[in-house]
Amino acid sequence: DAVEKFSVIKTLQAIEDALVKHEALVLHVPDMTPEQHLAIAKHFGEAEVHTFFPNLGEGFEQITIIDSKLGDRADMWHHDESFLPSAPIVTMTQANILPPCGGDTCWISMTTAYDALSERMKQYLDGLESWHDMNGPMTMALRQGVVTHERYLEVIQMNKRHRHPVVTTHPVTGRKALYISPTYTTHIDGLAPAESDAILAYLHAHCQHVQFVYRHRWTVGDMVLWDNRSVIHNAILDYKPHQRRMQRASVFDRNAVHA
Repeated sequence: DAVEKFSVIKTLQAIEDALVKHEALVLHVPDMTPEQHLAIAKHFGEAEVHTFFPNLGEGFEQITIIDSKLGDRADMWHHDESFLPSAPIVTMTQANILPPCGGDTCWISMTTAYDALSERMKQYLDGLESWHDMNGPMTMALRQGVVTHERYLEVIQMNKRHRHPVVTTHPVTGRKALYISPTYTTHIDGLAPAESDAILAYLHAHCQHVQFVYRHRWTVGDMVLWDNRSVIHNAILDYKPHQRRMQRASVFDRNAVHA
């Protein structure tokens, strides 16, 4: 038992080291159990019980179900839950049911995108903060008929918004990264609206250059782990009327406030 436990710890540490180095990591683990999924999540920190999505139920409340049959979608560029004071640090998603084609997910390295900015732009962004707000995607969901008006009001009244630095420093690697997204970032604090809109539009377009993007074509059993502090993602919605069902766990820093 001691040998087996040591082997598990060593494997989890190897996964963590690879994730810190590469920012996103693909594992093919078709036989992985919910217990194993949760064990990987808990290695990284405090596994989240998600506010909005359903989960696997008693004992596995931290494993969220993202099912297109229930209307769930994530087809926009975003950091997971950046509207919180401290968003999840790692997310890990496994494919359970996939459409015959389509349903890829894309990730952008916001560290690589930051590195490619001019020195003048880096100097300009230094010290700026921007607001991240859940109202935008909820308004879009209401317009598209994805949520009811009652659900829209319920979420809006939660006041899920927070201000974060436009450029963050990774606590482990020390690398700087852009911390913005077209989904949740509404404006840069303290700038005139036109200036904020222009800067954000430029940064969003810059980040979406193909050299910063990884696109994953899923097979059943694939699990992708990504560093939510330095990566944004987009699950492409191009497979209707077929089903796409994923199991997801996200992890908070144990020492952070995320209410």
